[in-house]
Amino acid sequence: MEALDAQEVALLKILQRNSKYDINELTEKLNMSRTSIYDRIKRLENEGYIRGYVALLDAKKVGLSFTVIVNVSLNLQQGIEYVEAFSREVSALPEVVEAYITSGIVDYVLKVMVKDPEAFHDFIARKLSAIPNISKIQSSFVMNYIKQSTALPI
Repeated sequence: MEALDAQEVALLKILQRNSKYDINELTEKLNMSRTSIYDRIKRLENEGYIRGYVALLDAKKVGLSFTVIVNVSLNLQQGIEYVEAFSREVSALPEVVEAYITSGIVDYVLKVMVKDPEAFHDFIARKLSAIPNISKIQSSFVMNYIKQSTALPI
């Protein structure tokens, strides 16, 4: 992050909270010219600091009101090919919105979003359990959100 100056960091902070800011608002907030802002955004995109732009949806409004954190352990005799295969298969499941390989007690932590408990049961029974080499699945149902953010603490 040494390559970023203070104005670029400020620009990234603003854009990751709302990438639809009007250019005139950005010029006022950052005390920069339109051209300078456009040039910096283009550089940040080209250098991979900005990976893309998305719309953040309201999960409940699109029918995904049931969130579950799923811990998965693979069989002890796992080799790298099993880890890679599991990672590929989990990545292809649309219900899995986040997936992490972890160290410690479990091998993977998944964030799964579905319509309701029945849909989650179907997901576990028909999709996740069908992936070979799983030794244990533990689920924790999210009761309420305390904090959700896509903004990185730069």
